[in-house]
Amino acid sequence: MSRVQAGVEPSTWYVFDRSRHSAIIRLVEARGRRLIRSVTYDPDPDQRQLIGYFPDNSMQLADECMWSEYVRATGPPTSSR
Repeated sequence: MSRVQAGVEPSTWYVFDRSRHSAIIRLVEARGRRLIRSVTYDPDPDQRQLIGYFPDNSMQLADECMWSEYVRATGPPTSSR
């Protein structure tokens, strides 16, 4: 599992590959249901891409899906997972 760190905003986590941001995971509500929303990291919010929505009790699943997308886009990981 990549490194997940709580963000300053409530219900927000940043995912890292060593010190490099790789994704943002946020707890959101959609149609009265709490979900985990995962997007790629980019300093420009308009450049972030949706990875997916996951049940609110599936943080590990959200992280694993994000990590596989990250590795596909950037190549082999640089952290010691």
